[in-house]
Amino acid sequence: MALDIRNADSTAWLIKVPYALASVWKAACEQSMAGQVDDSSDGPSLLGRIVTEPATEGGNVSFLELPEAMLAEGIPPRFKLQQMPLPPGGDAANKMHVMSYEVPAAAAAGGGGAAAAASTPAGREISRPRMDGAIQQRMDMVPMVQDDKGEWVLDSEYLKLVRSRTEQAAEKVRVVGYYEDTVDNMLADLAQQKRVERDILSRKKATVAAAKADNLKRPRLEKDELEEKLFRLFERNSAWALKALIAETRQPHMHLKAVLEGIASQQKRGPNKDKYELKPEYRSKSRAPPGGSAEDG
Repeated sequence: MALDIRNADSTAWLIKVPYALASVWKAACEQSMAGQVDDSSDGPSLLGRIVTEPATEGGNVSFLELPEAMLAEGIPPRFKLQQMPLPPGGDAANKMHVMSYEVPAAAAAGGGGAAAAASTPAGREISRPRMDGAIQQRMDMVPMVQDDKGEWVLDSEYLKLVRSRTEQAAEKVRVVGYYEDTVDNMLADLAQQKRVERDILSRKKATVAAAKADNLKRPRLEKDELEEKLFRLFERNSAWALKALIAETRQPHMHLKAVLEGIASQQKRGPNKDKYELKPEYRSKSRAPPGGSAEDG
């Protein structure tokens, strides 16, 4: 679906809102969506208004003023809008944009849009993406006020709110319980132990069943064909572990071991202990190079 870029060049501001104010704004927006607040152009400002005033050090400074109905404990009536840098580069590829999705008419109308939704190939309405503007200003809302000396400082009431939330987050809410050696607790421990044992046993059975199923799936080679395959493997390495040979030949364990012990012997000592090497009478067949490296698998 094509992106609607008719409003891509419209000017937009990106403002970072404090959590306390965002919570108040969310409730106000929900009331507005429910039609409980007059947010028309003639009514009172819903979220506040932006005011620009000359600064003492030169230039201008912008504020967000909240309506009285929105003031809550710890939230100051004015927030200073502090400008933040935009991403480097001014080309279109590096610009930040505002994106939104247009809600289909059938979805907005609720259940009355079933016929319209059925007319689409997928049987449902699809939200249409839209670009609403390009970010020209990026700002951070800071609850700052001017003190007696004309310097900007953080609002004291807001600092109290932040401090109280930090203290609440640091409070330990976990409760330490003491184990009582009662009959009920002993029975509960036994039941838990039985559940763990059953779980371990069922996992072992599943592992054994999977191994058996894997053995049944492997095609069993004839003895001569398997011997030739083993000779070719011993040409690569002079010593092999049984596990590695099973992985290479994909043969059932017992069948492979029976054929293997006819042409090779398991070493009892030395660097290749517990590995199989060809018997002397078969080493000429394998043409193994001297000093071949052993493979563990």
